[in-house]
Amino acid sequence: MKKITLSMVLLIVSTVFIYAGTWQSLNLTKAAGGTISTDINMMALDGGKLYVATGDGIWVSPSANGGDFEPYGLQGMAVTHLSFKTLKLAVVSITAQDDVTKVANKLYKHNGTSWELTNFNPASASTFGGPSANFDQIQDGANNTVIVVPTWGNGIWRSVDGGAEFTQYAYGTNDAGTVYKTVTGIWAYGNKLYGTDKTTGSAQYLLTSADYGVSWSNVYAGNYFNPRAFHARKVGSTDFLYMGGDSDNGEKGSLNFSEDAGANWNGSFSVGTDFWFTNKIIGENDGPLYISCSKTNVMVSNDNGETFAPVGTGIGIIANPPKGYISDIVKSDTKLYASTRTVNGIYVYDLTNTAVNNTKANSLSMNLNANQNELVINTTLGSKISIYSVTGKLVKSITSIDAKTTVNINDLNAAVYVVKAISAEGKLSTNRFVKN
Repeated sequence: MKKITLSMVLLIVSTVFIYAGTWQSLNLTKAAGGTISTDINMMALDGGKLYVATGDGIWVSPSANGGDFEPYGLQGMAVTHLSFKTLKLAVVSITAQDDVTKVANKLYKHNGTSWELTNFNPASASTFGGPSANFDQIQDGANNTVIVVPTWGNGIWRSVDGGAEFTQYAYGTNDAGTVYKTVTGIWAYGNKLYGTDKTTGSAQYLLTSADYGVSWSNVYAGNYFNPRAFHARKVGSTDFLYMGGDSDNGEKGSLNFSEDAGANWNGSFSVGTDFWFTNKIIGENDGPLYISCSKTNVMVSNDNGETFAPVGTGIGIIANPPKGYISDIVKSDTKLYASTRTVNGIYVYDLTNTAVNNTKANSLSMNLNANQNELVINTTLGSKISIYSVTGKLVKSITSIDAKTTVNINDLNAAVYVVKAISAEGKLSTNRFVKN
């Protein structure tokens, strides 16, 4: 008999409810004729407009619907990263001054009419590094815009004067090695900054700053090949943190999430080749959680990261795609955008009439008795209840015959277990319990 894994079960279950539409190709036509570059690295939504960072500068669609793209500066340059908040900032990759066979990263700021260079990496050195995943900006207590740029190998650089001067945060050490040196990304949420740190090849850390980048702390977060993605939000009254990464062997690249400021991390139970390369995580408080699995698809979770399934059909995946093939995802109130590198441009998904729009995570109500030999699950008549081990093995399966179902778990070993219930109407609910 063919083995049915947890990820296969969840994919089948979730597909029934989440496949609600098809991605459409966004029209890349310029207002003046021709099309913009399909070498797309990042996007930004600002003021109802869609900005696109490409290998040929930044382009803007004033309608955010495509077909009307206009140049927004830095044409002829490879723009790799954007941060559009109080300031409009862009990272550009150029030929390095110290080695013409390598590239250097430069940071530009929009002054209202044109782009001007900041003093980040003034020597245009190849050894300086740059942001791998993300850089960001934050307003400090004095209403200054603080720019924080991570680098691969040269630490964290910070400016409080609009980019005229950058200072480097000192390296530190932890149990794994040197920290605050190889920083793949920086993100700002509320009054806090977060970073992803590749301390060693087998230990990656979450960085946190509560004083706008003046000082940082670090906590072990997981074992990715490279940490690529981070997100923070509330679900109910709980603050959740999420991290993702990439891996060539699938052991390190699934999504991890924490509800205690990074002290403990749980892994998504959607694992396998589709989830090996997670490079972007987005989602509003209490709503669906979206991740870009950069070689395969854009996934959505309606149970706060426990399980994922494709948002919809229609994204064209090229043969042997690079890790960053799906390069970015951004979301408005009504649309989800996914950009790709090389040939396929941008895809857009309509959220207004689909099951993935404004769907809150649904938690399964259940109680473990004091002796830990019975689990009482609150469901509806006819619900199919399944209990899985953390490795994805199905250990219990039952169909409810009442509103409360009692499951004997005396034979289960001490471990963490995941419970899934599918009602007769097809509604999926999830929860987990720990048997000591």
